[in-house]
Amino acid sequence: MTSALWRVCAIAVGAVVWCGPTARAEVEQLTPHEKTMGSAFGSFTVGSRFETINRIPPLNLMGSTREALLSGISYGRIDGQAIGILKTGYHVGCAVNIGGGNIGTTPQITVTSPGSQSGLPQVQVQAQPIISLSLAPGEVKEVPLGEKEMAPGRTVQIVIRDFHLTVNQCSGPVTLRHYAYVYTRSQDVDDSGAVFGDPTWL
Repeated sequence: MTSALWRVCAIAVGAVVWCGPTARAEVEQLTPHEKTMGSAFGSFTVGSRFETINRIPPLNLMGSTREALLSGISYGRIDGQAIGILKTGYHVGCAVNIGGGNIGTTPQITVTSPGSQSGLPQVQVQAQPIISLSLAPGEVKEVPLGEKEMAPGRTVQIVIRDFHLTVNQCSGPVTLRHYAYVYTRSQDVDDSGAVFGDPTWL
């Protein structure tokens, strides 16, 4: 092999190594958020806590792929004569992509009994990578993770443990932000409120 060819090979190998992600995990703990809002029927609360982002090296070792394990608790409460629903998930965006980016996200939802450690009704989400969502450059997609019906005077929770998020073919930063919505309904008024987590990156 000629010296020129050796130089080409060395440059190519160096580029692959340089572009590859660092082979280590990184866990970020995010700030809790809560809001209580007055309404015609009384009040309602929506919040999130114990949110963590566990950034992990992608299995394909490509710099254009991001993977993370997402965990956290979203909760809501209605104080008054109304019913409602709690919804939670993430907004995910890619600044620059190099093709059809996708996010593999379809959760399986199981309801635990009220006899859990906290004594509160809970929904546990176990994700499986089935649905693919394409991300255009500069586009933000909503990734729903779970929902839970609400009754007056009870605090309900949606518990997410190690939800596996994968974004492919994104050459720029991947940003994500958690959300929790509460939608309420009474005989006289429909009302809603939300909290949003701190934006972070993959």
